[in-house]
Amino acid sequence: MRRGLILLFLGLAPLCAQNNQLAGVQQDLAELRTEVEKLKLENADLRDALSKQKANQGQSATSADAIAKSRAEILAELDRRLKQQTAEVNAALTELTRQVNAALGKSSAPTTTPTPKASSAPTTKGPAPKADAPTAADDGFPAEMPRTGITYRVKLGDTVSGIARRNNSKSSWIIIANKMTAASALRADVDIFVPQAETPAR
Repeated sequence: MRRGLILLFLGLAPLCAQNNQLAGVQQDLAELRTEVEKLKLENADLRDALSKQKANQGQSATSADAIAKSRAEILAELDRRLKQQTAEVNAALTELTRQVNAALGKSSAPTTTPTPKASSAPTTKGPAPKADAPTAADDGFPAEMPRTGITYRVKLGDTVSGIARRNNSKSSWIIIANKMTAASALRADVDIFVPQAETPAR
């Protein structure tokens, strides 16, 4: 009887760990959805302001054209950011679905999940020194992603979006630079590279 309980406990342990990972992914998804909703609201406000500007006949044609052009540029940038955030949400949803399916179909036999080897370099308090992005034989990183940043030691409870916010970066940059399959692949006590823009990331 006791042996049966032990085997049952060992079979449930990986599922508990999987549930913790899913909870982290769901938190990232909630944050991404919130950012997408904010971008949608900003987009709607700017479109409304642009419509009012076009309807206003009190200003000169030159001034109206300049403002309309500026508004159009802002709208184009917001549309680009909205598409990027939507793509990140879709990618995270796909990964979450894959993990849920894997968890449901997983055998009860205990398995071990390999984790990336942590760097042996000693950690020091204070801001991390600037580091160069990992290089590949042919740099396949997006053109807008910075090639410089910092090395960050992941702490328990950290999320990709939280690290990006605190370090003037973006979730997509961190995922690409560290060749992560998704935001849920983040592991505690592991050094990762965090790309940083010279100006605050938008």
